[in-house]
Amino acid sequence: AETDAWHDLLDYIALHEPDLEIGEDRTRWRLEPSRQFSSKSLYQAIAPSPGHEALTTIWAIRLPLKIRIFLWQWIRGRLPSGVEVLKRNGPGDGRCP
Repeated sequence: AETDAWHDLLDYIALHEPDLEIGEDRTRWRLEPSRQFSSKSLYQAIAPSPGHEALTTIWAIRLPLKIRIFLWQWIRGRLPSGVEVLKRNGPGDGRCP
C-alpha cells in the first residue's frame, strides 16, 4: 500500500509542471497558522496522539518539574516499582506492594 501511495505521489508531481512565471519562491507551512515550519507541528501530523486531558494539563501547571513528572507517571499507571525506587536509594525494601 505504501509503495502504491509513493507511486501515486510521483505521478501527481509529474503531471503538474511547475509554473516559473509566478514570481519569487516562498515557503509556507500549512500545519502552522504562522506558516513557519515547526518540528512540533510535523510530529503531530505524522503521529497524532490524543492524550488524556489531565496529561496535557500537568505540563501547564506551575509546579516543580519532578512533581509534574511524578503526576504524569501516576496518571499513566507507570510509577516506579519498588526495585526501581530502591535502585535510586529511595525508601522501602525493594518489594512492590
